[in-house]
Amino acid sequence: MIIDLFRQGLSPQEIIYYIIIFLFAMTLSFSFHEFMHAATAVWLGDETPRNMGRLTLNPIAHIDPVGTVLLLIAGFGWGKPVMYNPNRLNRFKSHRWMNIMVHLAGVTGNFVLALISNILFILFSSLSYKFTGAQVALNTVAEAFSYTYIFSMMLLGFNLLPIPPLDGFHVLEELLPYRVRSSEGYRKFERFSPMLIWIVFIIGTFSNISILSYVINIIQTPFIMLIRVICMPFYMVIQMMGL
Repeated sequence: MIIDLFRQGLSPQEIIYYIIIFLFAMTLSFSFHEFMHAATAVWLGDETPRNMGRLTLNPIAHIDPVGTVLLLIAGFGWGKPVMYNPNRLNRFKSHRWMNIMVHLAGVTGNFVLALISNILFILFSSLSYKFTGAQVALNTVAEAFSYTYIFSMMLLGFNLLPIPPLDGFHVLEELLPYRVRSSEGYRKFERFSPMLIWIVFIIGTFSNISILSYVINIIQTPFIMLIRVICMPFYMVIQMMGL
């Protein structure tokens, strides 16, 4: 992130410009991710997220200061997790599937946000060619939504990793038999595996071989393809309108 900007030899003005773009994209992506967790838990019957002030798109309620700084500087970070009480979920009979719905809500929100951001990027990019007088402003808005798309897809791919405490792990956990979840080996894995993410990230940073990014890109691929298919009619409409 910011480290990469300095490595590219950009001017101070360009670095400030991209930091503002990154902040917009990052706060929107994190806020929507955590809001979706909160909204789904409340819809399923637990008022804990509402009572904790998490049922909002206000980024202040969702941004973790340390995770935000790390993401800006090094491209690796996190938001503030939404707390909920699984025992209060009562809309459906299956508590297991309601828990899965809460855990998948964040990445679902990121997919929807990425889709909307991609459509807006196409729209404003096309308008910038049509209205040359406002080209700079339109290109800036287009670039902001382009990075929102990138951040949202990155959060989607990262959170689907089956490693604690990420959403992908919690979904997998709900599908495992109780005897596995209660075993000593499982508890050790749950306790020490977050360190694995840090180790892989640090190795990738210093070796320029980012295994973590490679795996996230693999997870993202089918979602990226789906977004392209969904956006195809929009591309066609833009062309028909002569934009």
